[in-house]
Amino acid sequence: MEPDTGLTRMTTRSKNATTHPGIIAQDALRVHRKKEEVEKEKELKNAQKAARRKKRVADEAREAAGRVYIARLKAEEAAAASDMEKEIPRKRPQAQAAGAKG
Repeated sequence: MEPDTGLTRMTTRSKNATTHPGIIAQDALRVHRKKEEVEKEKELKNAQKAARRKKRVADEAREAAGRVYIARLKAEEAAAASDMEKEIPRKRPQAQAAGAKG
């Protein structure tokens, strides 16, 4: 047999020897966005964030106003109930009065 000179074996170039074929395929799919596109996306994201913040503040203000309104209604109902008690005199039950003397 003849000595193996290496000419019959298939070889690759040194820069491609360690590159995975999947990486090459992914490189083709990558999209490099322009600076203007990135800035538009940032502005849109910041606008959405500001809108969410503004909505949250409005919701909190509405809930606080609702709590104040409910508290005012309860106070008015309590005042009306105390006025009703003043108008209707109540007698002490006879059983308690008799039991207290004895």
